[in-house]
Amino acid sequence: MPLIKMPFKPLARKILMFNFRNQAHNMDTNKILIVEDDVVFCKLLTRFLTKNDFQVLDAQAGKEALQLIETNSFDLAILDYRLPDMNGIDILKKLKAKENSTKVILMTRYGDEGIANKAVEEGADAFVSKPINPTELLEVIKGL
Repeated sequence: MPLIKMPFKPLARKILMFNFRNQAHNMDTNKILIVEDDVVFCKLLTRFLTKNDFQVLDAQAGKEALQLIETNSFDLAILDYRLPDMNGIDILKKLKAKENSTKVILMTRYGDEGIANKAVEEGADAFVSKPINPTELLEVIKGL
């Protein structure tokens, strides 16, 4: 798959969303894993997506996420790039090795083209720049 060239200038509050795969139909997502070290934002997303009829499990660290991946199957994983013990791409690799059909959205405050390219190389389906409104994230999920 060719690398995606993303023309953007990092701006404070600019939300960047890229859907890397052109899907013919929307994803039927039921079970979501959220990995986000900001506890408040993580719980906000968990509550919001649960209210929108998703089954959600969350983790605030990579090690905790890997334990959940070992014991569960997920339709979608929403991964923060920077975590205290590893990065989201490391989790993405382990998730795809276990269950390649899981869709992945990588989130980061660091709108870096290199991170986005690495994410797509490893199988991410979308890349979003934080801060992101939960309603906007829901639109990205529906677009997968």
